[in-house]
Amino acid sequence: MSIDPNKFAVGRLAQHLADGYYSFLTAHYVAVNPVSINALPPVKVEVTSENPWTVTGRDPTGEIKRKDGTVHTINLRHYLDLLREDRSLQDRFLRNWAVGALLTLGDELNKFDYFDHAPILELVYHLRNGVAHGNRFNITTTGKKRLANYAAHNKHAAVKSQLQTVYEITPNLTGPVLFDFIGSADVIDVLQSVEVHLSR
Repeated sequence: MSIDPNKFAVGRLAQHLADGYYSFLTAHYVAVNPVSINALPPVKVEVTSENPWTVTGRDPTGEIKRKDGTVHTINLRHYLDLLREDRSLQDRFLRNWAVGALLTLGDELNKFDYFDHAPILELVYHLRNGVAHGNRFNITTTGKKRLANYAAHNKHAAVKSQLQTVYEITPNLTGPVLFDFIGSADVIDVLQSVEVHLSR
């Protein structure tokens, strides 16, 4: 029996998002390590005919490109120090990847009407809506009707914690989504479980 190419593509996206989250978290660990400052690229040296060894700045810089080809130039040392020292910035940094992953996967699943509406896919539906609306659950009338037709949980998910923790969306669920209801690693579990489900 051949797999639906749309399911396969969305399943691969889910796994790619999980891999991206691992990479992102690895970069985070490196960035907040105090010795990471030693891994910054060297300060740029500009050679001109008037002054053969002019140092353009005291700290290494990086660039963020705009669509029109121009760039923002950033002081890498400053922003590495800022990330390492500011815990609230670290929390936002980690939350943003989880939000982006859930939005991306939810939007892709929506293109295919969430395929068979399996509970793990419906869990993504509600998590995605929660993070998209202020990182809070607010199950609307439409959401409650959807829950009456399609359960949303990870009870039978392929990937769960060692404690087999269950995350279930109920009609009266309220409160923050990330990281009160579900944590970073739980988002990875959901992404990987979606990939397994859609690859069957």
